[in-house]
Amino acid sequence: MMVVMSIIVTVVIATFSGLFGIGGGFKLNGSGNRVSNLAMLARQNSLAKNALTALVMIGSSGTEGDYRAFRLFELVPRTDGQPLTSNDWTPLGAWEITPDGVVADACSFTSNSTPSTPPLPQMTYHDTVANRDSVVANYQYVIFFPNGGLTGTASPSVRLVQGYRSPGAQVTTYTAAKANGTAADYYQINVLAANGRVKIDRP
Repeated sequence: MMVVMSIIVTVVIATFSGLFGIGGGFKLNGSGNRVSNLAMLARQNSLAKNALTALVMIGSSGTEGDYRAFRLFELVPRTDGQPLTSNDWTPLGAWEITPDGVVADACSFTSNSTPSTPPLPQMTYHDTVANRDSVVANYQYVIFFPNGGLTGTASPSVRLVQGYRSPGAQVTTYTAAKANGTAADYYQINVLAANGRVKIDRP
C-alpha cells in the first residue's frame, strides 16, 4: 500500500509540475505574440502615416516595468515648417507589460545613452504596488522609418524568457532552465533592418 501511495504522489507531483510549465509556456508565447504585434504595428504606422515610430522597452529603471514594459511613440512631420523636437513625439497607447514570470533577458535595441534625433521624450511608468509614477531613467528603442525599414544594417532583437529580474537588477533568474543554467525556452523577436519585418526565433 505504501508503495502504491508513493507512486501516486510521484505522479501527482509530476503532473502539477508539468501543468505549471505549460502555464509558463502559454504566458511566454502570449507575451511574445504581443511584443511582435507591437513591432508590426510600429512598421505599419510608419508606412501609413509617413512617420517615425519608436518601439520602446523599459530597461534598468527601478520600476515594475523593467525589462517587461513596451510602448509605441510616433513622430509625424510638422506642417508649420518648424524643426522637430522631443515634444513632438506622442505615445500610441499605454505601456504594455508582460505578465509576472516573463521578462526580457537580452535586447539589442539602441540604448537611450545614444539618443534618437530628435530625442525621445521623458517617460514615466506607473508602479501599481507603490501607486506612484516613476521616471524611466533607462530604456532601449528601435525606430521604424517611413519606408518601414530601420537605420543601419544590424537587425535588432529582444528575447523573452520565463523568469524574473528584480527592479534595477541586471541578472535574470530563470524559472524554466536547462541543466547548465541557461533558458530552457525563449521567444526572440528579430526586426529586420532592411524592411522592418519581424522574424520569430523559438528553440
